[in-house]
Amino acid sequence: MDEALKIFQALSDSTRLAVFQCIRGCGGETAYDTETGCCDATEPGAVALCDVKCQVPCSPSTLTHHLNVLRDAGIIETDRRGRQVYVQINGAALAKVASFLVNTK
Repeated sequence: MDEALKIFQALSDSTRLAVFQCIRGCGGETAYDTETGCCDATEPGAVALCDVKCQVPCSPSTLTHHLNVLRDAGIIETDRRGRQVYVQINGAALAKVASFLVNTK
């Protein structure tokens, strides 16, 4: 239950939710619409951090803070590939939250 609480708290901020939607929705593709959360990307997955910066309207330091909160909650994972940092959704953490929401026991 503590894991679910951390995730819910992390997603309760509108900017963090926008960051999460960008990563989940299409990985920062330019077709991502921040208003509707829709994307025309063909395949979700790891997204370069610079693409997230282009899609979420906040300063780089603020974005870094929000990404750290999401990572600390276990919602996202980061991976450095050369000079670029990629971020992706942690499916296992979301599956635990989904299970928490569905179980009535």
